[in-house]
Amino acid sequence: MPAAPSLPSNTLAGRGLLLAGLAYTALFFWYSWPLGREWSTAFVGTPHGDANQYIWNVWNFQRQVAAGHNPFYTPALLYPQGTGLWLHTYTPVLGVLNVGLRQEFWAVNGGLLLSFVLSGVGAARLAGRWVRQPLLCGLVGFVFAFSPYKLAHWPEHYHLLLTATVPFYLLAYLDALAFEPGRWLPQVRSWPLVGWGVFLLLITLFSDYYTLAGLVYFSAGYAAWWGLRLGAIDWRHWRPWAGVVVVLALGHFVSRGLALLGLDDNAGVWWGGDLAGYLVPPLGNRWLATPGTDALWRSTHFHAPGSVENVTFLGYLLPLLAVALGVGAWRQRRSGIALPPTSAETRPFWALVLLFAALTMPELRWLGHDLLRLPTSVVHFVPFLNNIRCPTRHVLLLSLLLPLAVCLRLDSWLRRWSGRGSWAVAGALYLGVFIEYQVYSYPFIRAADVPMAYRVAAALPGPVLFPIPFGLLDGYHQLGHMDAAELFYQTQHHKALPGAYISRVPAATFAAFAHEPVLRALLTVQQHPDSLALVPMPTASQLVAFERRYPQAVFVVQPTFRAQPVHELLRSWLLPAGYTEQLVPSVEGNYVLLKPAAR
Repeated sequence: MPAAPSLPSNTLAGRGLLLAGLAYTALFFWYSWPLGREWSTAFVGTPHGDANQYIWNVWNFQRQVAAGHNPFYTPALLYPQGTGLWLHTYTPVLGVLNVGLRQEFWAVNGGLLLSFVLSGVGAARLAGRWVRQPLLCGLVGFVFAFSPYKLAHWPEHYHLLLTATVPFYLLAYLDALAFEPGRWLPQVRSWPLVGWGVFLLLITLFSDYYTLAGLVYFSAGYAAWWGLRLGAIDWRHWRPWAGVVVVLALGHFVSRGLALLGLDDNAGVWWGGDLAGYLVPPLGNRWLATPGTDALWRSTHFHAPGSVENVTFLGYLLPLLAVALGVGAWRQRRSGIALPPTSAETRPFWALVLLFAALTMPELRWLGHDLLRLPTSVVHFVPFLNNIRCPTRHVLLLSLLLPLAVCLRLDSWLRRWSGRGSWAVAGALYLGVFIEYQVYSYPFIRAADVPMAYRVAAALPGPVLFPIPFGLLDGYHQLGHMDAAELFYQTQHHKALPGAYISRVPAATFAAFAHEPVLRALLTVQQHPDSLALVPMPTASQLVAFERRYPQAVFVVQPTFRAQPVHELLRSWLLPAGYTEQLVPSVEGNYVLLKPAAR
């Protein structure tokens, strides 16, 4: 490997890292304000949205550990048998934090604060390995920690925010291994650092498997760049470009052929990104979004209108600067002027930028029009690997590699400037990106939002609570209606639920849930209120068996289902059995509490 120019060990160390950490902490509270005032009673989230599951995750983890039970199992869902959580989006790293804190809001909010700050500090330190301008190092950390992708997912998907391991893994990977052109297997420079890298991968596995997949793709792509000698290709000749055309054509026809053969891509191609996602500001952007862009996001031009899964936006300044620097370097080469020297280990970065851009778009798409299946689409036909079925989430690594590659090139130009000029340019770029990345205030979910009916139910005897509506839901199927807010409510009333909202549920569990006679009748009437006369009623013995299976069950009927057929059906069964009704007021209307007779 050619020797890199002599550089300081790292631009950011000690005081610089401390200042960066303080800056990213301030930015966390800036974006999440007024969360700082409600740290122990609220969390960022859309009411009834996915964020509710993360407060439940840490509650269940700590509860199981405190009882001496397996934390990857819960008796609190799918009562009475419970369910395993190994395939659930469980974020056990936050659960471990709650084992010490024993307070769900502190664990969730504190865990996210640590992740944002460490993501920024780690990315800034990674940049400081080659970049001498400190503000540019800080910019790389800011873009990675607070990218539009992460800011868009904050109210919904906390696991996608747990990215602290990423820059530290890249540092360990580069420190531990040495690559040479033509060799796929690197030379190990430090086995302890190899072990540290494996440990970081393990932590990432227990944070988010999409992030883990991104690190695996980075590792393989970096090694492939050296093994295939991509840095030695002379792009001034036609043969390399002909090779690119052949690879693109093969990727398209192989992918189409696999689809025609009936192989399942797990909807990964459908969930792929759209080029417009890189150009249109996402919903909630404070300064760049307009009524026109918001209407476009919600239009059928996107496969999932309005979904955060379409967000691949990186702002305008960094992509435009990348183009400008590329054009400048091309013109400089044509003029015979030598480019500024770069470290050999950074040379694969631009190729990796293209790789991760291609991973976000298995099908090259513009405003919903499919243009070309990229070779990366073939991955979605490989069993196990095609569980990464939301490819736009690979923009996470792009949000690190693009600013890193841009700042590396920009820094080499700024070294010719005076100190003040360098700081002025870097500061202006930082300010511009900061403005691009501003969002409107986030919604919050608060402890006070739990309806009083659930607090009343908590004081009643019996191990199980039936919310009406109820249901069973995973990432593929839905039976009935399971409100994600029920998970948050459960952390307050502590009673088990008959249904569940988890990432993966076996088909046999869905079948058993749907065929239990009493549940089947309730689900049918709940979903089709006009079908009460057609629903086969459970027999007396089936109702007795239901009572034994769900002893002293408490039923909470939401206001919109009060006096509806499912409520009336419950009354006809439960009141003769000794149950009593109680109306519990709330801002949404009156809840109905069906309480078992005291024993």
